[in-house]
Amino acid sequence: MKRLLVFLIAVGFIWRISGIIMAANNDNQQVTIMVVAVNELAVTGGNITLTINTATAGSGLNNATDTTCALDWTTNSSTNKKVTGQLDTDYSAGISLAVSVTVTGGNGVSAGQQTLISASAVDLVTGMHNEFVSANTLGYTASAPTASPATNTKTVTYTIIDQ
Repeated sequence: MKRLLVFLIAVGFIWRISGIIMAANNDNQQVTIMVVAVNELAVTGGNITLTINTATAGSGLNNATDTTCALDWTTNSSTNKKVTGQLDTDYSAGISLAVSVTVTGGNGVSAGQQTLISASAVDLVTGMHNEFVSANTLGYTASAPTASPATNTKTVTYTIIDQ
């Protein structure tokens, strides 16, 4: 009986060692990386106030400008994208807001100064593709040549879309 027990222990020990010896010393795994369409846009610089408070005698009120904000974007699209701007609602009669983007790099091309209205989006930058660009100066110009004193706060929405 002792011999049978020793024999069974020996067989079990050998079987266990052979299992370890036969174990693979490497393995593999597939890793899939998916890159999806990315189009991101950010305005930096916070909210601004444009104050029209001067005029030249015999002429309308002077415009107020601000260039302290910036527009940043990232797109991995191989087809052209554009940035549009649009007001949520129009300013009071006689008051208007124009926006321009000074492009600092990448493929994008500025459309120059564009007056924003609520009825439709206006192209501000075109031709953007496969790029990430930051610190593009966002310039605002408020004009109100003969407007009466008023305070109007509106929201400008910037959107990156297919061109």
